[in-house]
Amino acid sequence: MSDFGKEFWTKLGMSDPFASDAMIARVRDGMGKAPELIEATPPAILDTHDLDIPGPAGPLKARLYRPEHAHETGPLCVFFHGGGYVFGDLDSHDRVCRRLCAIANVRVLAIAYRLAPENPFPAAYDDCLAAFDWAVGQGAARIGADTTRVAVAGDSAGGGLAAAVAQARRGQLRFQLLIYPLLQLAEVRKDKLKAFEGHFVSAKSLNWIRDNYAGSTETARDPRVSPLFCTDLAGLPPAYIAVAEYDPLKDEGAAYADMLSAAGVRAELHFAKALPHGYFNFTRMLPVAKKLADKAADALGRALAD
Repeated sequence: MSDFGKEFWTKLGMSDPFASDAMIARVRDGMGKAPELIEATPPAILDTHDLDIPGPAGPLKARLYRPEHAHETGPLCVFFHGGGYVFGDLDSHDRVCRRLCAIANVRVLAIAYRLAPENPFPAAYDDCLAAFDWAVGQGAARIGADTTRVAVAGDSAGGGLAAAVAQARRGQLRFQLLIYPLLQLAEVRKDKLKAFEGHFVSAKSLNWIRDNYAGSTETARDPRVSPLFCTDLAGLPPAYIAVAEYDPLKDEGAAYADMLSAAGVRAELHFAKALPHGYFNFTRMLPVAKKLADKAADALGRALAD
C-alpha cells in the first residue's frame, strides 16, 4: 500500500478495507467519522433537511442541501455517493455535498441507496432511479426543484450510478457530473497497474466490488452496472468527467468522454495530475484537491444557471 493510502486508513484506525468481509462494518463506521479528519470545512449554505423518500423496497434516506439565498424553487443536483456499492452514506459525503451546493449555488439532494453485499445489483440502481424520479416528479414541490434545471452527480460507484441514471432518463436532465466514475466492472484486470496499487482502488478491490455487487462477470456487463457498455449515447446531457492520474479508473473515464463526444454529446474530461482516486474527499490532506473540487462545482453551477 502507498504511504498516502496508509496515512488515510491509519487516520480511520483500520487497515486495508478490502482485506476481508469482516472489515465491512468497521469501514462503514469509520467512513462516517472521516470527513472532519480529511476534508476542509466547506463554505456556508442556508440549511439541510433529512428526508425519507419513497423507494422500491421501502423508504430511502436522503438529505437536501439548500444554498444561501435560495429562492422558493431553484436548480437541483441529485447526488449519489461512492464507496464501491458497499460503503458510504449521507455522512461520509456530507462535506462534498455542502461544497457542491455552496459553490454551484444549487440544491443538492443526496441519496442513501441500499448497499451490497446485503443488497446486490440491481438494488442500488433501482433506488437511485426511483429517487431521481421522485425528485423531478411528486417530490419536486417539496424540495423546491426547478425541474427544467436538473443534474445528476456522483463519485466513484456513485459516478457510475449517475451515468446509468442519465442514460435511463435522458431528456429529463441538463448535466451530469461524473467524479472519477466507476463505469464498468466486467473487465477489472489492469495493465501496468502496479504503480497505482494501494491508492484506494486496485485490481484486487475491483474484483471484490464486482463479487459483492454484481456477483458475476456476466451480470457486470449489464449497462446498469457498467454504463460504459451502453450502445446508444445519443441525446445524453453534457458531461463533466473528472479523472485522476493515480487511479486505475481513469482510462474508462477517458473512454466514456470519447464515446459521448462521438455520439454528439459535449463531454469535458478533466485530468488531475498526481492525485489518487477519491481526491474530492481529501481537501484537507491535499489542498490542490479543494481547488479541483471547486472547479467541478463551478461547472455544475454554470450548467444549471438560468
